[in-house]
Amino acid sequence: MQDLVARILSTQAPEGRLPDMPIDAAQITSGNPVARGAILAQSSDRKVTSGVWSCEPGAFDWDYTWDEFVYVMEGSVKIRQEGGEEHLLGPGDTAHFPVGIRTHWEVIEPMRKFFVLRTPEPFEL
Repeated sequence: MQDLVARILSTQAPEGRLPDMPIDAAQITSGNPVARGAILAQSSDRKVTSGVWSCEPGAFDWDYTWDEFVYVMEGSVKIRQEGGEEHLLGPGDTAHFPVGIRTHWEVIEPMRKFFVLRTPEPFEL
């Protein structure tokens, strides 16, 4: 059996406009929340993924099929958990969205976030 050598992976977060990462039209409830994103790094088993995501103002529903940790870099968003409280997030705020919750997002100002996903199965890019 070959020994695995762990390596540090580093990358530069992209600036400016990100590649398209559209929200399914069936999930959009108002406005035109154009979403873009880029994957920055992934663990060797592809169960932990990090990246940057941006979105224009609008509202949409999102069901979490993974755990997600976010750090808001710019803009603002109101997020309400189904049957729960509303959270207003802005620059410098962090949040954790556990697998299985249902949410409603209202992007107030164009936003950009750094995210880390932990998926139960390997996440295919």
